[in-house]
Amino acid sequence: MLKNLLIALMWIPLHLYGETTQRPDTLILLEPAEVVASRYAPFSSGHNIFRISDHLLDHHYDHGMGDVLSMHTGMFIRSYGPGMLASGSLRGGSPAQTAIIWNGFNLQSPMHGQTDMALLPMFFADEMGIQYGSGSALWGNGGMGGAIHVNNLRPAGQGFHLSGAFSTVDYGDLAQHADASWGNATIFTRIRVLNRNSENRYSFRNVALDNNPLTKQEHASLSNRALLHETYLNIGQRHRLDIRWWWQESDRDIPSPVHFDFGDANQQDDAVRVTGQWQTFFTRSILSWRGGYFDESILYADSFFGESYSRSQTTVQEADLLVEPATGLFINAGVNTQWANARADDYNGERFSQQTFALFSALRWEVLPEKLQLTASGRQEFMQDQDIPFVPSFGASYRATERWTMKANVGKNFRLPTLNDKYWSPGGNPDLEPEYGWSQDIAFVFRHQQTDTQNNGSFVRLSGASLTGYNRNTTQWIIWAPVDDTMFWSPQNLQEVQSYGTELRLMAEAGIREFSFHLEGRWDHNIAENTKAVNADDASVGKQLIYVPRNSLGYHLRIGYHRFSLFVNQQYTGKRYTTGDNSLWLSSFSTLDAGLQWQHLLEGYHYRIFVSAANILNEQYQVLEGRPMPLRYFRAGMQIGLSAGK
Repeated sequence: MLKNLLIALMWIPLHLYGETTQRPDTLILLEPAEVVASRYAPFSSGHNIFRISDHLLDHHYDHGMGDVLSMHTGMFIRSYGPGMLASGSLRGGSPAQTAIIWNGFNLQSPMHGQTDMALLPMFFADEMGIQYGSGSALWGNGGMGGAIHVNNLRPAGQGFHLSGAFSTVDYGDLAQHADASWGNATIFTRIRVLNRNSENRYSFRNVALDNNPLTKQEHASLSNRALLHETYLNIGQRHRLDIRWWWQESDRDIPSPVHFDFGDANQQDDAVRVTGQWQTFFTRSILSWRGGYFDESILYADSFFGESYSRSQTTVQEADLLVEPATGLFINAGVNTQWANARADDYNGERFSQQTFALFSALRWEVLPEKLQLTASGRQEFMQDQDIPFVPSFGASYRATERWTMKANVGKNFRLPTLNDKYWSPGGNPDLEPEYGWSQDIAFVFRHQQTDTQNNGSFVRLSGASLTGYNRNTTQWIIWAPVDDTMFWSPQNLQEVQSYGTELRLMAEAGIREFSFHLEGRWDHNIAENTKAVNADDASVGKQLIYVPRNSLGYHLRIGYHRFSLFVNQQYTGKRYTTGDNSLWLSSFSTLDAGLQWQHLLEGYHYRIFVSAANILNEQYQVLEGRPMPLRYFRAGMQIGLSAGK
């Protein structure tokens, strides 16, 4: 039944396309957001989506993505320290179960299924949001807990723009940023360059030694260089071409855990990401093609394990059609093919590849305009020697009043085993099956859209709030475990996990005389438990998964006065268990940050200067066991921009 629905949704837009191409092409009814990401905006109405504000993106331009997600979203980031590996997980899932979608392309590595968020600069992001819940029907492999969307957008206006910035941190970090762009009505081109060098010699308390002496981190330096180039071309009134090229290389020393010394370790990461998208616009439809090539390599070396080199090359091709056959009815259908090729020293020097082919379709129906929306989507992927389940998703959004909206979503998810899971030597298991499961969400959302003020412009109001409840069941969860009580480890489809919880978001704003106030608060409560014993001695059944805090809270306060703005950010992370039977854990911790910014526009130049302090209360904590985080440190920077044009 569901597969028949998918085939029908595939046929309808193709049939309508033949009709729409004969109609006049002078009117485009589709919204601009739908042009940018055809499935992200219109077909996620049943999902609760948290969008990081433009102000926060601009304020954190010199941070990595993991830092921003940790501070403002409630997403738990498994960080090894400043500049070190950082991976995120949503709703108790593994990092490989959270998709990172860059302009419609999944950045997860085909080798290990993760993306290092420490190496994803916020300077390269123009728009970022989290889509919570089932994402496999829209984005395919890996989006079991949700998806992080990072987009690049063509700025409004024409002419030339140039800006430069630098920032420094007192533990030996210095970064430079440059941004240059030029455009007119036909073509727009932009280039962003980043250079960062950091000694990362931060102070921490060494819990492995008596009396926890104050210690300086050693052998943790980082060198990171990156370039992002974008070109947007409008060809007539019906065609648009977007091309992006992202080059990046990093070289970092990796310190040993405080309880163990594996010698001097070093890792070099190199990446080239090239994407293109062609769109043709008709009266009620958009025909799109997008393709991408991703080449990433890692060279790791230490005195204990030696040297290991790995490289993956991925090619993605996708074509889809978005149609509005009637007012308020949108249908999207397309095909996707992906070919991944990888070689690693730990594959015994061999090269392995895998190819997937997918059919997908989605429908959004505005049953009652601006009041009730229904969505349905489905995806079927195919891969040789792998049985991949069909994944449907259904959502609804009902606007009960001008301010209150209820959203609900249910969907099936899946994640393919990685190439490392299959072919790592020793231990790889080519017979692994995909992880899969179902998730359900329900959310109540409040939005205050009026701008009424009182008392001569002074006001205080709750501007937004949301309360979400969710449940997720995952079967055939892949874990590495000993084989037959031996010292030999191999991945198996052994575990079953249930995750459920609540997410609360509050936003308030006020204006008092010449001061403006903006407050965002959050609370995430997450239960993620193993429900199936791996063996007779497994004591993890009914216990919280390791490194999944049950509670996470935080707030961000911004106060504006003329050209000045002050921010205060505090977050609390609950204890995280480090063993499956929950007998050992890391203590909860809370960090407090604050900063001050001044900005001014003078004769076409935009100036901005900022200073901030992190971990003001000198909290001693570890996110991951044996990986100490820095005590109090300070950051400062300056940015100058010049614009010439409209």
